[in-house]
Amino acid sequence: MERPTPGPETRPPPRSVMIPEKIARFLEQRANVAFAGTRSRDLLPLGHRVSGWRMGADGRTLTAFLPEPFSAGLVESLQDNGELALTVEDFPAHETYQFKGRYVRHRPVQGEDIAIVDRIRERFMKSMRAVFPMAPERTLGAFILRPALSVEFEVSAIYVQTPGPGAGARIMPPAEA
Repeated sequence: MERPTPGPETRPPPRSVMIPEKIARFLEQRANVAFAGTRSRDLLPLGHRVSGWRMGADGRTLTAFLPEPFSAGLVESLQDNGELALTVEDFPAHETYQFKGRYVRHRPVQGEDIAIVDRIRERFMKSMRAVFPMAPERTLGAFILRPALSVEFEVSAIYVQTPGPGAGARIMPPAEA
């Protein structure tokens, strides 16, 4: 007799994974743009622009900083199903990783969070200057919005999303041999 695939309510929670050092450096030194995805109770996708991120001291959590206009439905969907995907890119190089995981908590942003977003905004502007040398600084800086909400999640899987033959490959946890 075939057993049904467990649904979200019966599936055991995924284990957290350690973010590899190479990807930690990417997040802290090169990445400059991000987007988060969640889903509603009715399985409708919800997209959320992200202003910045921070890796937890344990190397197993990420905190995303989201601007108010793009946080609609986020907390509700996370409290309902707990699933979050964060895609982080180094533009214009397009080196990209996606982090999937489980919601831990949310809170208003704090001063330290704003400082992190300011550093990411500077990285973004520097990268964009190479592509759009005549663009006004104010225009480039306006792309990274001031965050209002901080969302922490425990990373359970990491995928390569850099365009090319390896896009979509899971990095962590390693595929079973």
